[in-house]
Amino acid sequence: MSSDNKKIRGLIAATTAYMCWGFMPLYWALLKRAHDWEIVGHRILWSLLFIFIFLCIWGRFDHIRKTIKSIQQSVIQISNLFLAASLAALNWWINIHAVNTNQVIELGIGMFLTPLMSVVFGLFFFSEKLSKIKTFSVLLPTIGVLIMIYSFGQIPWIALGVSSSWAMYGVFKKRLGIDPWVSNMLEVAIMLPFACIYLGYLGFIGRGMFISGGLEITGLLISVGIVTSIPMIAFASATNNLPLSILGFVQYLNPILTTCVGIFLFHEPFQETQLVPLLFIWSGIGIFIFAEILEGNIKQ
Repeated sequence: MSSDNKKIRGLIAATTAYMCWGFMPLYWALLKRAHDWEIVGHRILWSLLFIFIFLCIWGRFDHIRKTIKSIQQSVIQISNLFLAASLAALNWWINIHAVNTNQVIELGIGMFLTPLMSVVFGLFFFSEKLSKIKTFSVLLPTIGVLIMIYSFGQIPWIALGVSSSWAMYGVFKKRLGIDPWVSNMLEVAIMLPFACIYLGYLGFIGRGMFISGGLEITGLLISVGIVTSIPMIAFASATNNLPLSILGFVQYLNPILTTCVGIFLFHEPFQETQLVPLLFIWSGIGIFIFAEILEGNIKQ
């Protein structure tokens, strides 16, 4: 596949993933009766089953076996896989907790930080380069995000947690460099024992919502595997086909949508003066895209 085709494929995958994630708080809101980590546990369990069945139907079982054998021969790859899986689980929990505690706008602000961290990590871990105009485009969103955080009067842990965990997740996914479907299956597989232990504990003490919570919430807990697997796979494809510097700016679609959900659908308080930092962020995105066109990375 040519470089241009890989980039187009990566952009499509990234856009799909971040639109799904942008509206994901609406799904988490349906599961408010369940515990945060219980939802994460079911996400691990059912997404593993969903991905495994799909891969077998797709005829990729031999590919799974070969990938596992290859990873087993490398301590570094095993470490990358475990760290990616752990960071993904932590990020899911922060997203769910933010919805359950009515902090979706703060979650959106944290997501604005994520692309900035991805760009920095791309420079640091993969020696990706930024032109002067792209460097300026990074500075503008940085100022905008700092203004938004300052308006809260404190440094919100949800914002920092969701941004840092996801940016680092992207780093380890890129280091893995394996088939996105297989990668996501192995990530949830490595977390499965922890999920089963916790879900079993909740069932034992009578605090689990699965089955006992009723048909609706049980169905939602099972469906969470499919609902969350689709954007995860799209993201994995994007990390394998895009430089982190470009992927970082596509990620702004996610916080814009999430912030809008918090404001217009969950009716969380939002100051009109916070539109000013958003203009900084959008200006930075526009300048970055313009720089990509000038450099020939995006065809007009």
